[in-house]
Amino acid sequence: MVMEAPLSRRGSKNVGTPPIITEIPWTRIDLDLYEVAREGYIVGYVEVVGAVFVALGGARYDRAVEVSQHLTFHSAVDALVRRAVSA
Repeated sequence: MVMEAPLSRRGSKNVGTPPIITEIPWTRIDLDLYEVAREGYIVGYVEVVGAVFVALGGARYDRAVEVSQHLTFHSAVDALVRRAVSA
């Protein structure tokens, strides 16, 4: 599942230019589990554990390693995407 969201907002200064389409890099695969991909490759998973979002790095869930824990879902996804860029 790929969701697209334009970055331009009402009142922005990029009037007349086409909106930039951004790919949302996560897919829900279970009740408390999300798969995170970058450029078509799986970079990790976000597991919801109570009120904490655990970022797990790795292409396979059964071998993924905990990278960090966050209080927001988007912070956990961002940690995995940034980790993939630096690797």
